[in-house]
Amino acid sequence: MIHIPIQKSGHSSVRISSSWLWEVFGSLGLLVSQRATPPWPYAKWAKEARRSVTAAGIEIPPWLVELYRSGRGTLPSFLAVVPTSPKADLEESLAALRALPPAHVRAGLARWYPDGVPSVVQPLNADPETALRQLSRTLDRYWQAALAPYASSLRSTIEEEILLRSRVLATEGSDRLFDTLHGRLLRDASALRIDAGPGRISVPLASRIVIVPLLFGRGASLFAMDEEGSAAFSYQAKGAAILSGTSAPDRRTDMPVRGDRLEILLGRSRAGVVRGLAVPTTTTALAAVLGLAASTVSEHLTSLVSAGLVHRRRAGTRVLYELDGSGLALLDYLDNEGVSVMDRRRPRRSAS
Repeated sequence: MIHIPIQKSGHSSVRISSSWLWEVFGSLGLLVSQRATPPWPYAKWAKEARRSVTAAGIEIPPWLVELYRSGRGTLPSFLAVVPTSPKADLEESLAALRALPPAHVRAGLARWYPDGVPSVVQPLNADPETALRQLSRTLDRYWQAALAPYASSLRSTIEEEILLRSRVLATEGSDRLFDTLHGRLLRDASALRIDAGPGRISVPLASRIVIVPLLFGRGASLFAMDEEGSAAFSYQAKGAAILSGTSAPDRRTDMPVRGDRLEILLGRSRAGVVRGLAVPTTTTALAAVLGLAASTVSEHLTSLVSAGLVHRRRAGTRVLYELDGSGLALLDYLDNEGVSVMDRRRPRRSAS
């Protein structure tokens, strides 16, 4: 759990910024954490990305894979450089990554691993400058192979998201804005908390908050802080359905796409909910991915639970939903995404 104290000082203390580097880390998190097929709407993208990355001969450093594993869905804050402009480009962020002082990196690893840095991460700890230069080259090549083909769609979707959130900030204030964000974020009167990390990590009081929307927010929940006291954190942006190769369910109609058997049976929006439940998720996170109202998703989930297709369980303060055995079988038999969900390497529950 990452604990971020915040101070209330008006709208000027909150900024919304996109970051290609953060999207790179989020998308890599999906590929690293989901050894089988990632959940809808990322399955098609993941299949194509893995093919492109393999063809390009790109190898992800083992120490980075271990950081994802130990962080339970996040990375040490020094890697997720705080965006310096509303539209920080990748090269600017990679340059900041390469410029990190070795002492800063080692201190961050010591906080991440209080019982000692594991051997697989020692290359980063022993020679941060070399490791980060190599990582910078790898991430740039990964971007070209896995994300550049989608850059135009990603950019336009994130720009719409920033406009939406900026309107909430301007008209309803920062408290309301925080309440509308999705992902692993929790908030009380004086702090933000990210439900991720190797243990409890507390950071100094933030004088400025930078909010970073991620279409790949299900791959990693990221946090960073700079020397000027700015704290940045990510959340799951709406519109990730563009990565499925189809549009998100149309809010004006629930008519199914021609030939889509799952949508014909369930309706377009409910089929999207079923596809999004192949791995555990919350109502708000799923609503963000689908671009649907949380109330609409909640209604679908209630029906799917009653039908015995979806299992509901509590994990700390969150309520997680995922497909049961019958739901997985239905998705496997009728889904048009072309990926078998029955091959996922996770325990299978019965529908009873």
